[in-house]
Order: sequence, then structure tokens, then C-alpha cells
Amino acid sequence: MTQLELGGLPPAPPTFRCVVSDPPWAETGGGVIKRGADRHYRVLSYASIVEVHRTYFRDVGGPDPSGCLLWMWATNNHLKGALDVMEDLGFRYVTNLVWVKTTKTGKPHIGLGQRTRQRHELLLLGVMGDVAVPLPPHRPHSVIEAARGRHSEKPAEAFKRVERACPGPRLEVFARCARPGWTVVGNEAPSSAKEAA
Repeated sequence: MTQLELGGLPPAPPTFRCVVSDPPWAETGGGVIKRGADRHYRVLSYASIVEVHRTYFRDVGGPDPSGCLLWMWATNNHLKGALDVMEDLGFRYVTNLVWVKTTKTGKPHIGLGQRTRQRHELLLLGVMGDVAVPLPPHRPHSVIEAARGRHSEKPAEAFKRVERACPGPRLEVFARCARPGWTVVGNEAPSSAKEAA
């Protein structure tokens, strides 16, 4: 019988205490002028969104089962699906923040919407394991008023609030840019699966 050489095994992927995710919900738009997210990037079904998370968790590291927070962006018409995805990933929904969108000059930005004209987007918060509630000065306010950027770009203020409320190490899934102190993964992440300096 040959003894297993433990030194030859690859290191286990790290675990994260904080995960932010901005899934490509299947926003296909409608009407004469096509305005859905599928004009900008490939959108995914709920099952595919779960599978992409699990693949990244296996490859680069996933939530710490003893305690992790998941902050997941959800469009209003995919709210039920977002809650299902969160649960499928092992998180329990607890609350949300809302991003109220403005123009660069601070005026209300009002989208076309489908049934209602949307001014906001939700950032859902889920918990896995045991995570201490932050002290009052570190608890994020539930409303973020910030200007819209490029399509699907999320406001820097949201990440500042997450960082104040959520200990590292941190992972961003479906990331579009490098973020100091975070591991970022996604098709548009510039240094996929690497922690930014």
C-alpha cells in the first residue's frame, strides 16, 4: 500500500465571509425599441446562474459555511427568482437595500419599465451560518441615492457600505472591474479569479 503524499495535493480554495453578486438576469426588454440587458451581454436562466456560482465557488473559493453574507443585486421582475437562487446557494434572505437612481446632476432617473416606471434596484442580503450583526455605526442605511453609470454598473457607494458592514475576505461574482482587496470573477472581470492589489 502506497502512502499518500499530502505535499502534492493542490491547496484548498479559500473561503469568503462576504460575497457580492450581480447576476445577468434574463431582462429581454420589449416594445419597438429593444432595451433589454440581452443587448449588452449574455443573460442566464435561474438554474444557470446557480451553476455559475457553484463553478466559481469550486474553482476560486466559496462562502465560509460557518458565516458568510451574500449581497445579490436583483431587478424587480426577477425578485422571486433571485430569492430562489439565494436559497439554492445555501443562504437565508434577511433584508435588502435599495438603490434609488439619479442622473449625474442629482435629478431622479426614471426608466421606462414595463408595468411601472422604475427608479430603483434592490440589493438583497442573505446569511449563511452565523454572522454577527454589525454595531450601529457600521450598519448600512437601506437607501442608496446615486447616479446611474454605464449599463448595469453598480454605484461605488454600495460597495463602501458592504465593506463597512461585512468582514473579508470578499468575493465578487459577475464582476466587471478590479476592486482593491476583493477577489473578482466573471466574463468581464479584468483579472478573473485574482485578488486586486
